Amino acid sequence: MRVREGAFWALAGAIAGAVLIAGSLVSDAAISGRTVSGAHPWQALYGVAIRPDGSTYIVGSKGLLMVSNDHGKSWDEQVLHERDGNVLFQDRDLYAVQFTPDGKSGWIAGEMGIVLHSDDSGKTWTRQQTGVASNLFNLSAVDAQHAYACGAEGLVLSTVDGGQHWSVYKYKDPIIFFDIHYTDASNGWMVGEFETILHTTDGGKTWNVSHGGNVGDYTVGPSFSIVFDNLQHALVTGLNGEVLTTADSGKTWKALKLPEPVATYAAAVAGGRFWLGGEGGRLVGMDAAGKWVVHRPTFNDIAAVAFLGNAGYAVGLNGLILRTDNAGEQWQVVK
Repeated sequence: MRVREGAFWALAGAIAGAVLIAGSLVSDAAISGRTVSGAHPWQALYGVAIRPDGSTYIVGSKGLLMVSNDHGKSWDEQVLHERDGNVLFQDRDLYAVQFTPDGKSGWIAGEMGIVLHSDDSGKTWTRQQTGVASNLFNLSAVDAQHAYACGAEGLVLSTVDGGQHWSVYKYKDPIIFFDIHYTDASNGWMVGEFETILHTTDGGKTWNVSHGGNVGDYTVGPSFSIVFDNLQHALVTGLNGEVLTTADSGKTWKALKLPEPVATYAAAVAGGRFWLGGEGGRLVGMDAAGKWVVHRPTFNDIAAVAFLGNAGYAVGLNGLILRTDNAGEQWQVVK
C-alpha cells in the first residue's frame, strides 16, 4: 500500500494492486546525516513512534529516518543502510516504526520485506532477514522478544526471539493487511482489504475473522488501522468516513460515520479519546461530549499518528509533520 512515487500514496498504490518485485537485501547500521528543522516537501513520511523518554522517530521514503530529542525543535536526518552500497543505493521506502513499551527495543518495516531492528533504544539499526520480498506495512512490538508485522499478499510475520528468526504466515486469501496490533504475546488483531478484521489468540498461529473478509464483495472498502482504548474498546478506520467500533473485544462491531466522507489511514488515543488522521490533512477527534470534530491544519494526506501523554505527532505526504502539546486540541506544522 504505500506509494509508488507519483501515485496517491501508499494506500492508493496498494489498493490498485501495485506490488513491487523484490531483490536481495543486506543491511547494517544508519548512515549519519544532518540536523534539520523539519522534513523536505519531496519526502513522504509514513510512520511515527514516540519512546517513553519523549524522543520521536519518523520513517519515510528512500530509507529516511528522522529523530528528535528536543520535542520536534530539531531533527537528526539519516538514511538507513538497508542493502549493500553507498547512500545512493538506499532507495526503498520505510513504512512503520514501533518500539516496545519500555522503549529499549524497536523495529522498522518497509518495502520488499525490509525489517530493521534496534536493541539500544534506537541509536543503531541492523537489518534482520525475514525471508520475504513483499511490502510490510505495519508492526506491533510487544517486548524485546515478541514482534509482529503485516503486509501485502496476506503476509503476517512473527518473531519470538527478538528477530533472530521470523516465522511467516500466509492468510488463505492474498489480501493486503495494513495494520496489526497485539495486546500481549498471544492476542492480536489485524485489518486489511474488504473491511477485514482478524483476531488471533495463539500468537498468530491461527487467525479468525471477527468482521468482513468477503473477498468477493468489491463494494466494501479496506480497513486501514486499528487502535484500542482498552481491552474491550477498539476502533477501526476505513474509506469514505467509515469507522467500525467494538465495546466487547471484537465480538460485535458497530458501524459509525464521520462528519466528512473521507478516508482515514491512521488512528491513536490521547486522553481517552480517539484521533484519526487521513485524506486532505484531516484530523478527526472526539470532544468531551463524545462528538466527532474535524481539524484541518494542512491539506497534505496524513499517514500516521502517535501520542505520548498530551504530546502527539501526525506525519504524512510532502514532508508533513504536525505536533500537538495538548492532546490534539491544537496542531502546529513543524517546518
